[in-house]
Amino acid sequence: MEISKKQFISDLEVGVKADSIFIMANKQIRKKKDGKAYCAVTLQDREGSIEGVLWTEVYCSAGDFAEGDFVLVEGDVKEYKGGKQLVIGSIKKIENKENINYSDYMKTSGKNIDEMFEGIKKYAARIKNPHLKKLLDLYFEDQKFVKDFKNAAAAVRYHHAFKGGLLEHTLAVTEICDAIYRVYRNLNYDLLISGAILHDIGKIREYRTVISTEVTDEGKLLGHITIGYGWVLEKIKEIDGFPGDLRDRLLHIMLSHHGHKEFGSPKRPKILEAFIVYHVDHMDADIGGYNIILEENKSGSDWSDYLKNFDRSVFLKKLEQPGNENNQDTGETADKKEKRENEDIHEEGEKQSGLF
Repeated sequence: MEISKKQFISDLEVGVKADSIFIMANKQIRKKKDGKAYCAVTLQDREGSIEGVLWTEVYCSAGDFAEGDFVLVEGDVKEYKGGKQLVIGSIKKIENKENINYSDYMKTSGKNIDEMFEGIKKYAARIKNPHLKKLLDLYFEDQKFVKDFKNAAAAVRYHHAFKGGLLEHTLAVTEICDAIYRVYRNLNYDLLISGAILHDIGKIREYRTVISTEVTDEGKLLGHITIGYGWVLEKIKEIDGFPGDLRDRLLHIMLSHHGHKEFGSPKRPKILEAFIVYHVDHMDADIGGYNIILEENKSGSDWSDYLKNFDRSVFLKKLEQPGNENNQDTGETADKKEKRENEDIHEEGEKQSGLF
């Protein structure tokens, strides 16, 4: 008999009593000022995640449980530092997983994963530089890479933290970079789009997503920027005659896409294409994080709780306004528009310097 799930994360508002099964996404043993141990946890299901705490007596009497386990939790949702915290009164590991409906716990992109992947390939097909084209082909012709790319999350929490999240984030970054090129034509389109597509591929090996997302040993030791840099460099070495200057510029985009050393980038952006990938990556991460808060705001609150990733609360109330009357039909079909834009890009690409 299937084990029914009584509550989802979205049901856990301040004042609510929790009594349901969740995934133990994170577990940390900490100590209070008096030296006594307590346990801080993150619980997760398909609706999101919540931070929880087992104070000393509860933690010491709790049975064995670990990250990745399904756990039956009872407790009270309380306000803590402007946010929500589940104070756990009891916790029990679910030993028999056969009757658990995994779809209740696995968050997946709301967009079609295969269509998103084809969207990325569409941009890769526009690239004319033979070396960059070959580099992308080495990845996209590798069926294991394709499968892992489609399944990967872009983070453990905060933004695109779900199956297909990395694909969704990468496509958005690539689309925005493509749009920026139409405004600032003194860019190298092939370098910009290749950097956008490849900038986060290290996350495929940094994270492991089965039901929940966890950081791998490689991810903890190296991080996705270093992993991605080494991975792309290995592929470049398989391509005869790959220009050194082009190699260094592409790898620089990967090394600098977090913008600042304190955010994990070994280098700060020093070429225009790197500036753009950094800013677009940061922007899409923030938008993705904000959209998660919107999705989880089942109560319709005007303001969110305090958000660690934004270091503030954010305003969620929808702006009431009449329909946009400026969306007039131009008479140009989407296919014709895409064909015209592609021709514009390729025509401009021919005018770029011969550096690449």
